[in-house]
Amino acid sequence: RQELLRSAERLAAQLDRRRPAGQPVVAAVTGIASTALLTLAADLAGAPVIHADPSAPDPPGGLFVREAVTKAGCAATDTVRIGAALTLSFEVGGRPPPLTGVPAAAQIFLTSGSTGLPSAVVRSAPAILADAQRVLARLGYSTSTPVLASAPAFHLYGHNYALMAPLISGAPVYYCGSKTLPTQLARAACRTGARVIIAHPYQYRLLGQADAARAPDFAAVRTAVSAGAPLLPASVQAIRARYRFELFNCYGSSEAGAVTLGPVSGQEPAGDAGQPLPGVTAEVGGGGELLLRTGSLATGYLSPAGLTPLPHEGGAYRTGDLADLADGRIRLRGRVAALINVAGEKVSPVEVERVIAGHPAVRDVQVVAEQDATRGEVPVARVVAGGVLTTAELVRWCRARLAPCQLPRRFDFSSELPRSATGKPVAGPSPGERR
Repeated sequence: RQELLRSAERLAAQLDRRRPAGQPVVAAVTGIASTALLTLAADLAGAPVIHADPSAPDPPGGLFVREAVTKAGCAATDTVRIGAALTLSFEVGGRPPPLTGVPAAAQIFLTSGSTGLPSAVVRSAPAILADAQRVLARLGYSTSTPVLASAPAFHLYGHNYALMAPLISGAPVYYCGSKTLPTQLARAACRTGARVIIAHPYQYRLLGQADAARAPDFAAVRTAVSAGAPLLPASVQAIRARYRFELFNCYGSSEAGAVTLGPVSGQEPAGDAGQPLPGVTAEVGGGGELLLRTGSLATGYLSPAGLTPLPHEGGAYRTGDLADLADGRIRLRGRVAALINVAGEKVSPVEVERVIAGHPAVRDVQVVAEQDATRGEVPVARVVAGGVLTTAELVRWCRARLAPCQLPRRFDFSSELPRSATGKPVAGPSPGERR
């Protein structure tokens, strides 16, 4: 860590020299080492840093820092070698966002959120450290618990679990790419001696579907963590029957950080997100919206006018999630903004997805709203089948379990659902879609 700090001090001097006044640093990097270095250097330089997916179109402008990769059309380009094996390039370009009200050395995370609308969440150093401390205490990170991460560090999940928490605890960390298959994860875990895996729900779903005779070996792994979407009960049960590691599910957001983090059995009630972590208080507000109080709360959003506050009710953060509280545990019922208005009836796509996912031949499902001339909106289901499955069979399955307003108007069968770099299903046509 002393070597990392010395490198960060040298990089901070480079940022001071190259960054135009009033502009952020844009960290367009993928590596854990590069992100750690930039995070520390920006903090030392007092510069706000935006963590951006290098492959995403139209990033915000500023001083771009990349892993020795340049982009045409920028005003200036040069490179500097930091340490023995890392060369970074510097470019000034794009239209920088206004930083009015943004704290010095803030960390800014770009996220599509659950509704698909892009946002830039501004987090302070104290909030990031509080979040990381909460995670490492729950997972028991130490110098003897190597961490293997598939979650990218430009997203808060990867940044918290695979960068900041290991950095504070001294746990070694390795990054293997967000699109890594379970067999590749297993090989990387064996090669690195990983005890903890930080991965995505779709990777655990693939792991649960693997043939038992050919299932990859995770002999040394003791803890596997998932976040971003619910884990399918069938996947959890198959993994628990096959492996010795404990599977944890995290519920959280870029705004609130880690909210829950606990082991799952596959027998939890639908929508169960677990018990809030120490230091996090949950309550249900008006309209059934989940409200949170936590010391790891973000400062606000970066908007065209500068910093804008998070939505609050009674001093608590409004998450936008519909939820119930039962026996101290959070049970999610969908998103407020994602409700589908079917002739005045509010339909939660999450509840419809859970019913369809319960069919034994369904491997993956996404329910979206589609405009309808008569009813305003109707639900449409995009389904990935794991065997022979027809629309007629799905209609029969859904009619026995859903109200008429919840029944999808159409089922679109696909070979897979398109996903973001963080593993979440995204809008747009699926590969191999058929109707």
